[in-house]
Amino acid sequence: MEQTTYTELADSLMSMPTRIMEIQLDILSKTEDQTNLEKEISKLEAKIKSEINAAVDVNGKKVFTNAEMRSAELLERVDADLEISAIKQAHEQISKNISTTKIELEYVNNKQRNARILVDIFSNLGK
Repeated sequence: MEQTTYTELADSLMSMPTRIMEIQLDILSKTEDQTNLEKEISKLEAKIKSEINAAVDVNGKKVFTNAEMRSAELLERVDADLEISAIKQAHEQISKNISTTKIELEYVNNKQRNARILVDIFSNLGK
């Protein structure tokens, strides 16, 4: 029975580095996706800022004459923009997914550490 337990632990321990690498690569991929969404949001917000800065009335005078008015208009337009909202929702979902995946990585790392300790204990029993 002990030999089977030892063998199972050893096999599990041998496979964990691969699993850890897979999880780390998954986190990397999700982080890249998250960064791409952030860039897309920034690009869309920059377009809106440009439109706000260029807005003029019928007399050719700037509609948004000071920074406070431009900031308020930017917030209003960004909040109303469905594309930005969808991207922000996707960003939030990826952020949650990254957090969950990091918890999984910590779990596998802890499991690996515990398996190492048990393998050491079992291997020292025979001495």
